[in-house]
Amino acid sequence: MIRASEPRDWDCLELPPQNRQFQAVRSFTIILGLCLGLLLSQARAGSYPLTDGTTAVGELVTCRDEGVVIKKSDGTTQLLHWGDFTFEAIKQMHDDPSTTAAERNLMEPMLLDAPSPKGGASEIEVTPVQYPPRPTGNLGVFAILTSPMGWLILLVLYGANLFAAYEVAVFRNQPVASVCGLAAIPLFGVASPLYYLAQPSRRRPEDEYVEPNLPELSAPIALPAAGARPNPMPGIPPAAPAPAPVPAAPTPQSGLPAPVIFKKGDFSFNRRFFETKMPGFFRVVLSESDKDMVILVKSNRGDFLGKRIPRITQTELYLQVFKEEATAEEMIPFGEIMEVQLRHKDLG
Repeated sequence: MIRASEPRDWDCLELPPQNRQFQAVRSFTIILGLCLGLLLSQARAGSYPLTDGTTAVGELVTCRDEGVVIKKSDGTTQLLHWGDFTFEAIKQMHDDPSTTAAERNLMEPMLLDAPSPKGGASEIEVTPVQYPPRPTGNLGVFAILTSPMGWLILLVLYGANLFAAYEVAVFRNQPVASVCGLAAIPLFGVASPLYYLAQPSRRRPEDEYVEPNLPELSAPIALPAAGARPNPMPGIPPAAPAPAPVPAAPTPQSGLPAPVIFKKGDFSFNRRFFETKMPGFFRVVLSESDKDMVILVKSNRGDFLGKRIPRITQTELYLQVFKEEATAEEMIPFGEIMEVQLRHKDLG
């Protein structure tokens, strides 16, 4: 048993001076760190007012994009969103010396819309709009005649009315002079194109083609022999000798009708022309009067000899032509047609 009065062996042990100094510095550093940590924790702690009227009390742990993490006195942590804090709470966290630079960067955009000193929204100064002066004279329909721009508008409308009258006259086959002359009347001329547009189209003279009704001869006419002079009528002196005969064009074969010829310039080749002049050639089976007839179309691309018209449009004609021993449809635009003939199939 060791007594207190007896000296112990380790009491005689003494540390070297260097070790004693190191031990003292280490102890001072530990104590200083504990003090600084205590002060820092106290500095980060605070009370922050919220928008719902309550106050968040605790230590500010960290700031994130989502919000602020606060450590309460009982050791639990809570994430509060930025929208939960009032402007004063965010400003308090921003002015805290312990707040890092990254955390201040998150708070600065929220401090831009600072409330006014009166506590309300910041006042915006609205500049009144300066309207241009308005005319105060006689403002009526005839005010358009007091400016060059008004006269220009009237001239454009007047020319447009005349052009519309011309187009209506061509479309309805009406006299151009009459339609445009009435349209030239100021103000009342607007009714001229409307009136003639409501009227039906006039038929062209070529649309009224009627087959000639030639009288039948009871007996053939006797022609004088070649070189013989006809007997003059009583009281009329004999005529001068006839000039030498001019060779006539070859006549068609005996018993075959002469071809009916429609030339461009005398007739307008369109859908109405073929529907009125050749209605029988649209049938699948031709009638007795048309079964021996054919259509000869002369165009810029050549001549086309066809039996019937299978179809027709507003701009072109489809003719069933003969190609060797077969038939085919040939498309012929109306603008290329120069002449149309109705002739017998045996006519050369």
